[in-house]
Amino acid sequence: MQVEDRGAQVVATMPRQELFPVVSLMSEALETGDERDFETRVGASKDEVRALLQSLPDLPLQGRHQGLT
Repeated sequence: MQVEDRGAQVVATMPRQELFPVVSLMSEALETGDERDFETRVGASKDEVRALLQSLPDLPLQGRHQGLT
């Protein structure tokens, strides 16, 4: 993965197959995270993480079309 700091934006460039574990980790955090300390541990509210996941495009992986949320 390459990360470029553009000040107000950070641009991450990675192979397609590296995106899916990142998305899976975010989804897993939503499912298993304790409501009481989720924001402290993750650095974002559950609503913010849900919005981020929903904003991601539905990308095919190795010829199969898989949803990200």
